[in-house]
Amino acid sequence: ANYKMEQKAEQDQDTSYVTMPDILQEQEELEETSRAVLGGSDEKNCTYTKGYVGRQALYACLTCVPEARGIESKRSGICLACSLQCHDNHELLELYTKRHFRCDCGGPRMPEVKCKLEPRKEEANDRNRYNQNFSGLYCVCHRPYPDPDDDVQDEMVQCVVCEDWYHMRHLDLDEPKSSKDYGEMVCGGCMEANPFLQNYVGKIEDPNKTTLDDTVQVDVTGLDESNDTAGPSEPKQRRLDDSKAPAGEEPQKQKEEPVVSLDICTKPVVVADGEKVYKKGAAFWVEGWRKYLCQCKACVELYKKHGVEYLLDEQDTVKYYEDVGKQKHGSNGSAYEQGMQMLGQLDRVTQVDMLTEYNRMTSRLREFLDQFVTNQQVVTRDDINEFFAKLNKERRESGSSGPPPYFCR
Repeated sequence: ANYKMEQKAEQDQDTSYVTMPDILQEQEELEETSRAVLGGSDEKNCTYTKGYVGRQALYACLTCVPEARGIESKRSGICLACSLQCHDNHELLELYTKRHFRCDCGGPRMPEVKCKLEPRKEEANDRNRYNQNFSGLYCVCHRPYPDPDDDVQDEMVQCVVCEDWYHMRHLDLDEPKSSKDYGEMVCGGCMEANPFLQNYVGKIEDPNKTTLDDTVQVDVTGLDESNDTAGPSEPKQRRLDDSKAPAGEEPQKQKEEPVVSLDICTKPVVVADGEKVYKKGAAFWVEGWRKYLCQCKACVELYKKHGVEYLLDEQDTVKYYEDVGKQKHGSNGSAYEQGMQMLGQLDRVTQVDMLTEYNRMTSRLREFLDQFVTNQQVVTRDDINEFFAKLNKERRESGSSGPPPYFCR
């Protein structure tokens, strides 16, 4: 498995190498992404009856509602199950995941569509929010992804507030961020719309800290200062004295102490000339940053006023959703682990034959898909099935046995 096989690329004269572990690793990465995005969603049942689902994979069908490309009021979204059962072979926009959304398939937003899974959808989904992604546009540049007119290789990051996707170069940053350095991002527009988040910039750096880096404000509103009873040790001392009452005497009943409720605000103070202060653009947050947001009554009301109270819900994060999806499908081991285990059972000749067949298949598949790119056509499931049926027929006619059947999963 440690050998390398040369593969002549038709598009250039450079020599590239592919190994079986490379193939298995690439497959594992693709499957892990699929499990993360789709694993937490229901692929068999329409989610309409569940109401506004906390987070789920969504799609926009431009075959059924082509007007959505240019008319905002025509935007709509469908769940994973409906994308498979009601919109198969349609032109779909993959929207990754969105929060608090109810499926539109067959509803007032898509009156010409008959949902096969939940035919009765009379109530309008007034609480759904449709950003430009539902029209196939992204970022402040308002361009599609992938963009046929943009040759710049750039990472796209999703804002956890507006849930739009942004090119890293359009986030007004002094220098690009590495995905290893942050857990979530809030775009510049949402930072301006929710200015209280600016107080936390530069104050949450170590996820293992139990306190913020700066001085906190303490609001003791509601504290009854007239209660001048002795310090914390007095109630304990009184219980000790009562326990020592002479035999036959009733211990003196302990007076009920008034419950003191402190409403403490832990939102950091902004120091105008401080080194760690929000200046402009997007803000990148470490994993687990939400737990440091103040939850005093005033701040909670502030979150509700701005419609971002979901920031206090740990199950709202994409990471939580992805972890749920991975757990649902991770009991049998990864494709990489299974593949490496089977690979170790094969001899060198069989490994070479397998790589040869794989390289032949990928070359033919690339040629096949190039036709759709040239003609600007959508690849359907029938097209893929036809391709592999033709490939299998050619293999049988050439007498090639192909890879060992027990390698297929």
